[in-house]
Amino acid sequence: MDLGLSIAASALGATEQGVSIYANDLSNANTVAFTQATPLFAGLPAATQTAASAVPLAPGASPVISFGTGVQLVGSDVTNSGQSLQETGVGTDVALQGPGYFVLRTAAGPAYTRDGSFGVDAQGNLVGQSGALALSAQGQPISVGKASSADVSITATGDVLAGGKSVGQLGIATFPNPSGLVPIGQNAFAVGPNSGTANFGGLPSGTSLIPGTLASSGTDVAASLTGLITLERSFQLDAKVLGQASQMLNWAASMG
Repeated sequence: MDLGLSIAASALGATEQGVSIYANDLSNANTVAFTQATPLFAGLPAATQTAASAVPLAPGASPVISFGTGVQLVGSDVTNSGQSLQETGVGTDVALQGPGYFVLRTAAGPAYTRDGSFGVDAQGNLVGQSGALALSAQGQPISVGKASSADVSITATGDVLAGGKSVGQLGIATFPNPSGLVPIGQNAFAVGPNSGTANFGGLPSGTSLIPGTLASSGTDVAASLTGLITLERSFQLDAKVLGQASQMLNWAASMG
């Protein structure tokens, strides 16, 4: 493929992927404790070519010419900032402030979420909003016995009380690089290749729990809309470049 065409095509693809990230942020503007993401772009490795031997070089100039080859989406910057607290008065609701994720047990393995809207399933286990089992600081499900949701509460230390008695402590995981976690749906994440391993236990230093509240979505609507508009303009320019490069290639072919 002509280099100009491939560069423009890479820009269109990366821009479209960036738009999908902003679109997801905006669609989750009302999701509890949603973690906003911002697309990150980087240039593709340059291509090199040796200048024609018949072309005289300026003093000190290198005979190797470098060409940019386009752009790619390399990841997203995840942030939990901008989340406000909303009081619910529900005993099994709890908001995280500071680093950390609640830990859930799913069929695919551990999942991590900042959504603290917990409940009790039919088997008497504490579960997350998705129905996945919430794990204790020891990595085990938390059973509340025959207590109903109305008789269960979570304290500021993460202790789960059923009928006024402690039945376990919520487990919380922290990561060296939370931005490296991989979204898996249901407002949860899995360990990614760049997240580092989970440091799992009770309430970590610098983190607090606010009982009876939930964190709002972290989506900054204004910032996401601005990013979306910027990428839309970039997409239009990239499409024009692609058209021009295609037209020039057709001209060159017709002249040959």
